Amino acid sequence: GAEMAGPGEFTKRAFFNGRIDLAQAESVIDIINAKSEREAKSGIKQLEGFLSAEINQIKQDILDVLVNIEVTIDYPEYDDMPEIVNKNLIEQIKQRTDKVDYWFITHPHKDHATCFINIVQNTDIKIENVYVTLNEIDWYKQYEPQRTIEAENLQKVLQNEKIKDKVTEVKLNQEINIDNIRCKILGIKNPEITTNAINNSSMVIKMQVNNKTILFLGDTGKESSEKLIKEQPQKELKADIVQMAHHGQNGATEELYKIINPKICLWPTPQWLWDNNSGSGEDSGNWKTKETRKWIENLKVKQNIIEKDGNKTIKIW
Repeated sequence: GAEMAGPGEFTKRAFFNGRIDLAQAESVIDIINAKSEREAKSGIKQLEGFLSAEINQIKQDILDVLVNIEVTIDYPEYDDMPEIVNKNLIEQIKQRTDKVDYWFITHPHKDHATCFINIVQNTDIKIENVYVTLNEIDWYKQYEPQRTIEAENLQKVLQNEKIKDKVTEVKLNQEINIDNIRCKILGIKNPEITTNAINNSSMVIKMQVNNKTILFLGDTGKESSEKLIKEQPQKELKADIVQMAHHGQNGATEELYKIINPKICLWPTPQWLWDNNSGSGEDSGNWKTKETRKWIENLKVKQNIIEKDGNKTIKIW
């Protein structure tokens, strides 16, 4: 049978069903108790979501600040990096051509996507093909909310009229042929891995050039390393050259590097990170670069090519 609704029943049900938030629910009683037109208008604005919108904007502003704080804590020299890398990369492209035929974005962290974003927004350099592996924005909000803004910035730029028809979401084990270069996608987004979430959803690309192989790990972490080892045959993971994951520290596991067994390592590692220097001298930081360096030393790697040493040209025969 039916029963009479008590005071506030419909407001309560609207709140529990997600139709209104707490601030809007509280505004109903403010409107009822209003003693002036001004108080009533204030309650109506709150009911319409004005206060909630303001709170959400403040929350987003705080998250934006936290992003920069987190990156600064992880990489204290990072503030200068995007501008320096942007300038260097643009100069390198313009020395050769004003076009990039293929661009692979391993994941949306700004130290991996800022150059791409800057080139699309601020230069006349043409990009013909863009390959990405991205989760839904709600996934980033849930598992790495403090850096969701970076994924949102990349997603927005990927909708730019200049390139939106040139963007491809890669598939696992997809092969992409670029002249005499054969690319195979060995790793893509891993939405089920929610620890170190964005790094563990890095694209992993193996390229074969003139009978030599290069493996790009992006920022592959411990959990995605374990998944690669489990799901890919060891022969697929072996490579002559490897890009060291997560700037050479706290990234891929020692077991994965042993399977890769590289002859040459590419380290995207600035001097301070190579030295584990947080500003108070060598080994004053908490990064794990030197642990990774020891792993590579034990593998008898023939050559380390390191960001700190400037631009290098590798001839692959």
